[in-house]
Amino acid sequence: MQRIFIIMAIMVMMLPTIANAHTQLESSTPVAGQVVTESLNEIVLNFGGEIESLSTMTLLKDGQNVPFKSIEPQGTQMIGIITDPLANGSYDIQWKIVGEDGHVITGEIPFSVQVEEPMKEEPPKAEESANTEDTDSVAKEEKEVKENTANQEAENNEQTGSNLTKIIIPVLALLLLGIGLFMLFRRKK
Repeated sequence: MQRIFIIMAIMVMMLPTIANAHTQLESSTPVAGQVVTESLNEIVLNFGGEIESLSTMTLLKDGQNVPFKSIEPQGTQMIGIITDPLANGSYDIQWKIVGEDGHVITGEIPFSVQVEEPMKEEPPKAEESANTEDTDSVAKEEKEVKENTANQEAENNEQTGSNLTKIIIPVLALLLLGIGLFMLFRRKK
C-alpha cells in the first residue's frame, strides 16, 4: 500500500517536468501575423531552452524559398540574416530545431511585408509638403500603435496558452491520483 502511494506520488511530481521537457518558441521577430512596414534585415527566433547547431529555418514567399545570407543558432536564439530586402507580400518562416533533449520540433510563423515604396513624383509646394508630412507622421504613429497592440496581444495569447497547460497537467494528475487513492481505500473496507 505504501509502495503504491510513494510510486504514484513520484509519478505526479515528475509529470510537470516531463510535459515541459521540449523546447518551445518563446518569441520571434517578426511575430506571427505581423505586418512589417519597415525594411527587415534579420529574423530572430527565441526559444525556451538551448537549441542544437543542427537547427535551421527557411523563409518562403508563395511557396518559393527566399535565401538567407546566414542562419546562426546561438544558445536559445536562431538568427537568420536576410540577403536582399523583402518585397511586399505574404511570407512563412518554417523552423526546425533540435532541442537539448534531442527532440526535433517544428513550427511556422506567417507574416507579411508592406513597405511603402518611395514616390517618384515632383516635389509638392512647400505649404502642401508640410501638411502632407504632418498627416503622414500622424498616420504612421497610429499604424505603429495598432501594430504594437496586435503584437502584445499575440504574445499574451501565446503565454496564456503555455501557462494554462502548466496548470492543467498537474491538476489532472492530482485528480487521477485522488481517484486512484479513493478506489484503493474503498476496496479495503
